[in-house]
Amino acid sequence: MIVIVTFVAAAAVTYLLRSSMVLAGDRLQESDGVRTAVELTAPAVLAAMIAGALLVHHGTVSAPALAEVAAIGAAVVAVRRTGNVGAALAAGLPVYWVIQALAV
Repeated sequence: MIVIVTFVAAAAVTYLLRSSMVLAGDRLQESDGVRTAVELTAPAVLAAMIAGALLVHHGTVSAPALAEVAAIGAAVVAVRRTGNVGAALAAGLPVYWVIQALAV
């Protein structure tokens, strides 16, 4: 029962947070600080997800594998050269797959 209550509470909070932005929409005054914070939210979340996936294995912090580091390096170079985030996938995934295939 506690699981259901927790799930319903989380759903309600999520709904209220999302709907508050739609309902308040134009009435909120947008400052440069808020605009900067909103623009930097997605990159910060992405960096946190990547760091967690890269450095934490089975609940313990450990060094990343060679394939992961090489794929990230290829992705960074691709994005810096093209300015396109999609290039990260196009460059990083094949590098990861090849190194993983050679390691087996």
